[in-house]
Amino acid sequence: MQRLTLSLLLVVLTAVVGLGWGIDRWYNAQFAGVEDPTLGAYKNLGREMAQLLDTDVQNASWLASSGLRPQLTAYIDFPLPDDVKNNFETGEPLLLESGDQLTLHFYLARRQQVLSFSLPDELRQEGNNALRWLLTLLFYGGVIAMVLVWLYPLLRRLALLRRTAQAFGAGDLQVRIAADKHSYIKTIEQDFNRMAQRIEQLIADNKLLSRGLSHDLRTPLARLRFGLDVLEEADLAPAQQQNLAHLNRDLMAMESLVEALLNYARLEQATIAFAPKPIHFARFATQLCEDFYRGQVDVFIASSAQDVQLQADPEYLAMLVHNLVQNALRYGRGRVQLSVQLMDEKLHLHVDDNGPGIPLAERDKVLKPFYRSEGSHHQGRGHGLGLAIVERIAQWHKAELLLAESAELGGLQVTVIFAGEK
Repeated sequence: MQRLTLSLLLVVLTAVVGLGWGIDRWYNAQFAGVEDPTLGAYKNLGREMAQLLDTDVQNASWLASSGLRPQLTAYIDFPLPDDVKNNFETGEPLLLESGDQLTLHFYLARRQQVLSFSLPDELRQEGNNALRWLLTLLFYGGVIAMVLVWLYPLLRRLALLRRTAQAFGAGDLQVRIAADKHSYIKTIEQDFNRMAQRIEQLIADNKLLSRGLSHDLRTPLARLRFGLDVLEEADLAPAQQQNLAHLNRDLMAMESLVEALLNYARLEQATIAFAPKPIHFARFATQLCEDFYRGQVDVFIASSAQDVQLQADPEYLAMLVHNLVQNALRYGRGRVQLSVQLMDEKLHLHVDDNGPGIPLAERDKVLKPFYRSEGSHHQGRGHGLGLAIVERIAQWHKAELLLAESAELGGLQVTVIFAGEK
């Protein structure tokens, strides 16, 4: 930032001083020695009048009849700076402009007076106003141009930083900003790269941990399942059978958690294998419910949505539907409804249940991994990954996920809005 500040200050100073000096030099070279002919005539006339007055000290009656309305002022009452005073006393006319008046002055040595008369307004060099305005605009335009030239590399690097940050936020964790030793924001770019490297490493470690734990847990769980299956075949006392049933229930909960962790871990690398293709979604969802949830889910397909296609990955689209339906079955009270509609040229998937729903204040939170509602919706079930997986898959498909209260069943309604295509 120090380099950025110093370079900006240097550019502004160079532009102001350099352009001001250059324009001033050019103006002086073009117009310093140029004098208006009419003004020259007035100066010659004034010199002759001054000489005549200075030599004819006694008789100056003719002065009043002059059309120039001259005035005589005591030299002592006409203060001048020393450098101007020396030239003035040698006989050089003095042209002064004040307010709306242009006056010409001559020194009378013998009378120790100053002869002054006003010049016509036409000699106020109004003709140069256009040039002065042009030079002023040239000056400020030049300053702005130099600042813009300085800003262009900065804006280009900021745009690169923005694109890189967007790509990183979209999931490309390996993207980095290429080094440029001439960049004004070099330190910011280096800090961004270090931050991105740290985040990538943390996420990689988290993926490794979750996948490793999930896979490593599968083996002892499989052994426990085998042992419990063997025990179920043995002749056990009623108390032992009850304890065995509790163990089976706890083991099923552990298996469900490990499977959920594995599914979520798969999502972290899903973009590598994400392969969308055209899918008739209404037929796809209907077939899933027929194969896995027959008699458990009511399916309604609007006629306008029958032939609508989506660009979607079948594997992850099926995972999205399964998670929505399983959540509704788990937390509902016996009724689950899946419906597909076409609204505003977008395909709407609704999954409704008649459960307790999710409080409005918690609807954003339940989309985060491992968050479980503290209300009646949870009731000790689930692992807090179902809706988090749904949201991730919806993002890959550029779909919108909405949670609301079901108008028909009174529980939770989850809506996924896809951009459909005929």
